[in-house]
Order: sequence, then structure tokens, then C-alpha cells
Amino acid sequence: MTNHQSPSRVRIIPAKARTSRTEANPGGQKKRIAVYARVSTDSEMQASSYELQVDHYKDYVSKNPAWILADVYADEGISGTSTKNRTEFNRMIQDCEEGRIDYILTKSISRFARNTLDCISIIRRLKSLRPAVGVFFEKENIDTLDSKSELFLTILSSMAQEESRSVSENTKWGVQKRFQQGIVHMPTTFFLGYDTDEDGEIVINEEQAEVVRRIFREYLEGKGCPSIAKGLTRDGLKTGKGNKTWTSDAVYKILKQEKYQGHCLAQKTVTIDFLSHKRVRNRDIQPQYFVKNTHPAIISEETFEAVQQEMKRRSLMMRDPDNKYRQHFSGHSPFSNQYYCGECGRPVIRRRMTSSRKGEKYYISAWQCRVTAGLDRDYKDCKTSYVHETDLENAFMKIMRGMKENLDEVIEEAKQAIQKASLSPPEQQRLEELNTQIEAITDRISDLAARESATSDAIYDATLRHLIYEQEILQQERDSLEDNMQEQLYLEKQFQSLLVLLEETEKLEDFDVTLFKKTIERGIIYKERIVEFQFKCRVKRTLCVRERKTPKKK
Repeated sequence: MTNHQSPSRVRIIPAKARTSRTEANPGGQKKRIAVYARVSTDSEMQASSYELQVDHYKDYVSKNPAWILADVYADEGISGTSTKNRTEFNRMIQDCEEGRIDYILTKSISRFARNTLDCISIIRRLKSLRPAVGVFFEKENIDTLDSKSELFLTILSSMAQEESRSVSENTKWGVQKRFQQGIVHMPTTFFLGYDTDEDGEIVINEEQAEVVRRIFREYLEGKGCPSIAKGLTRDGLKTGKGNKTWTSDAVYKILKQEKYQGHCLAQKTVTIDFLSHKRVRNRDIQPQYFVKNTHPAIISEETFEAVQQEMKRRSLMMRDPDNKYRQHFSGHSPFSNQYYCGECGRPVIRRRMTSSRKGEKYYISAWQCRVTAGLDRDYKDCKTSYVHETDLENAFMKIMRGMKENLDEVIEEAKQAIQKASLSPPEQQRLEELNTQIEAITDRISDLAARESATSDAIYDATLRHLIYEQEILQQERDSLEDNMQEQLYLEKQFQSLLVLLEETEKLEDFDVTLFKKTIERGIIYKERIVEFQFKCRVKRTLCVRERKTPKKK
């Protein structure tokens, strides 16, 4: 009988990894050990964890006679996904490069770095030093000077990075869920006009609120942001951060801040990368949430909306509808940005002109087409005459006197303009239906957000997306009708304001700057010094401001 020998089987017994971590340096000097600890938040529980980490490693180092503690490096309350702002971590790496450290002890990879690229690159950087600096991760039992460590490090640090991404997504989802429920966070530390009381409620700081009201008021009176900022600085008023120097940008941001009307637009900015924590303005990246009546209002909705409309008007001055010209808003003169050429459509600018009478020179202010003045490089063909500023002032007051004497005619003309801009009965009914439908969908979104559990769900997300899409479609139709309705309300308000001004102003003789700014939308200067005044309530009046003198016949 033949004996068949079984095939040989080989079991490989790996050599135990040995590094010089637990031994003294070759020259007999003690190995210099650095300890790195970090906690992610400044909560009491995490602060306790931080202290325990430091105490543990101090004791751990002292028990090894071949070791000496080089230093303890500890960051508190800083994210681990980037090493950019971790000052102690960066100081530790610097000390390694300067030869002050032989080994680093830390709790885990996630404490050291949650960014795979950073983790691997730093470890390789330390290993390339002469002598090499190792890192020992206690939780994973990995020594970076072990030849097999890099594969494990890549896998484990990738898992840590994925954990950070998951935490970031869950946190983001939780924040959006609170927005859907109408719960917003509004810090008031550097927010001009508001404070937070002992109960956590947002209250108005009346002293600061007066500054906010002044900014809105002066803007509607015709001032620009730079001019308002100069006035606030001159009067020694402080910004939200306590600075006495105001900038035009600071004024502009206050004018655009919807929170001053008691509402809150949530998620204006979003984080696009959980590793770099880079935040950008939310331009159709994530949904935004407009929550009404979240806190007391400093500015009425009517005033806020009037400022936004004025901002649009000034912005449109940059270009005409046909993109023919550019200009900038100016508040230096009552007539700035108010007059346009009736022949070429370009803006009319102010000029200081020299004249002479009986051998003496004197200066006059006049308004002339930018093209005629030779200041438009894109267009040359316009010959409109200039008009003296005093003639424009006198013509305006003459028209105001005529309107006061023929008030019935003004009322009829204004009513026709308002009627033309008004919504028809079917449009008005449709607007009411849309408001009801949008309110119902908003309530459904809020109810859905309130009932949903603490984790994301596919059915929940799909239902919510459908409701938001439906809400957006209805909102677009509503906004179109609402714009028309706002125009109607604007004309009615301007008409009533004109009537009050005409009734209350007794003397209409000398030029009244306030009267002009409150009533005139724009003026059109034609040839032969004919000027058309367009009032804010859509009433128009035309007048020849100065007749051309005809030469006397001999």
C-alpha cells in the first residue's frame, strides 16, 4: 500500500514590529517625548476630557525611565479637520523640525487629524527628518516608524475623515430642519440696534436703534452711503462693533439687512467643504428660509421696502435700458441724477460756466447733456443747449404754483395713472388665492419638520422637496402680481404726499429743495430749453424755462 504524504503547509510567523519608541536614544540620552491633546468644543465635559488626556500622558511618560517630557501641546475648541488654525499643533511640528522632539504621543488619529491628506503628509514629513520623529497613536496602537504603519494609517485616517463628513452632513441637516420649523439663531453681540436679555430674548437697544432709523431716513432723503457714513463719523456715533469710523459699506449692509423689519432670512451663507470650512454666499447652492416676525422690528416694512426700491432705482442709473451709458449716483445737488437729455437719452450733468457782463467775469451753474459737454466717449452726435440752474429752479416752482391753482386737473391725471397700474379684479382675486395657497404649504412644511425624527429620511426629503418646489412656483406668480400691486401702492402714496405738500406749502416762490426731492422722479431737457418734469405719482408737466431772445429789427 502506497503512503501518500500530505502536501506541505507553511504558516508565516511575522516578526514583531520593533521600533525604538520605548528605548533611550543611541547615545544614552533620554528620548524627548511630546504629548498632543485636543478637544473639539469648549463644553465643560470636553474640557474635562482635555485635562484627563494631559494628566494621563504626563503620568505615562514619567513611568518610562528612558523618556523625558519635552512639552505638552494642546488645542482647545478647534476643529480637527484642518491644521490651519491649530496653533499648538503647528508649534509642535516646528519644534520637531528644530530637533527638540524625538516622539509624539497622542490619543487617536481623529485627535491628531481628520483630514487624510494632512495626516499622511505630516507623518511623512516627520519621518523624513534626521533623525526621524515618530508618532504613536494609543487607541489604534500604531507607531508611524513601523514600516507597516502607513497602510493602516491611510485606512484609519480615511475612516476618520468620513466620520467628519458624516457629522458635518448630520449637523447641516439638523440646522436646516430648525429653519423649516421657523427656529433661527440671531447673535446680537455686534448687531447694531439689538441686545439679548437675561432670558435669551432679543430686545431693541433704543440708543443704537436711533442710529439705524437715521440711516434709513437719510437714505430716503437722497443721501448716498458715503455721505451718511461721513455724517455718522462726524457726530461720533459708534458702529455695531464699537468703532467710531463708519464706512459706506457698513451703511449699505445696514440698509440691506432684513432683520431690521423683524424678519430673518436664514442660510445666507453655506459651508461648501467640511475640510476647509470655507463659507460662501448662498447663490442657489442650498435653500434659504425667510422667517417672519422672529423679533421686534426697528424699521417698518413700508420703510424697508421703500429703501430697497430706491436702491434699485439708483442701481439702474448705472445703465439705461439700452445699455448706452453708465453713471453713478450723486447726492451733491438736488438735481444730481435727476435730469436726462431728451434728444440722446444721456444723463445731464452740472457745469460751472464763465460769463461776462460789462467787462466783469462771473460764474454760473448750468446743466448740460453729457454728450454736448464732450464727456461721453461713446457718443458724439448731440447738440442740446445747456440750461441755467436758476432757470430750472424757477421753472419747477412755477409748475408747482400752477398745479396748486388747478388741483382738480392734477387729481384726475394722477387717478388715471394709478388706475393704469392697478391690478384688475381677476388679478386681485388670484393674488388672494396665491397668498392662501402659499400660507397653507408653509404650514405643511412646518408641520412636517416638527414631526420628523432626528435622522434624515428619503420619504421625508422627497415630500419636503416637492412642497418646496410647489411653493416656489406659486411664489413666482405671486411676486409678479405683488410687484404690480406695490407699484399701485407706491403711486397712491406719492399722490397723497403731493396733495399734502401742495396744501401745506403756502409760499411757492423761492426754490424748495425738499419739495423737489419729494415730488420729482426725473426731468427731461429737450432742445430750445424745453423741460419736462415727471412727478413720482406719474403726473407730467412741460415748460420752456427760457425763451430764446430774438434780435431787434433795425
